Amino acid sequence: MSATGGTHWKVRTALLLTAGAVAAGLAGCEYADDVGTVPAAAGPSARTPAASAPLPTRDPELVAAETRNLLTLDAVLGGLPEGLLFGGSGGIGDTSSGGFSVSGEISRAGRYKISAACIGAPDAHLSVIQGAREGGTLLERNLDCGSVTGALLVLEPGDVSAHLVRYGGGVPGPATGAVAGIRISFDGPGR
Repeated sequence: MSATGGTHWKVRTALLLTAGAVAAGLAGCEYADDVGTVPAAAGPSARTPAASAPLPTRDPELVAAETRNLLTLDAVLGGLPEGLLFGGSGGIGDTSSGGFSVSGEISRAGRYKISAACIGAPDAHLSVIQGAREGGTLLERNLDCGSVTGALLVLEPGDVSAHLVRYGGGVPGPATGAVAGIRISFDGPGR
């Protein structure tokens, strides 16, 4: 053993260095106090570029046009039909080939009424698809926006989806506030 403490000195030095390293590592950490608040960290390293970037906003005129068009769409489609299975409405005008779709599951075979309309664009294209069927697509129809287009389809149990797509390149162009709505309701036993 040496006069400076030998092995005990080396162990104490190792423990002291380890404690110092842990303390240095924890100095940059933030801890919540009893009430769950996190103290503000000091220095510029606490800021991230994403935190200072503003969130994108939609054009207020576009939002207003879409809101007006949704109100008109609800009036055109009328009240909720008896036997409504699923449906919805939304924008179709934010991109050059904007579209809206709904999907759901048919639990019993039968005749179903499809109602669709669009507002704020000259026309749109409706597709109804049921994947369990050969070919999948059951209905393809062009719509003149402003009036309801309806169809009766015999559907089998399984998933079904309906899509309304605004034709691209037409007037008015994208970002017009154009909207579409689709409703699928049970109409009775099929065949």
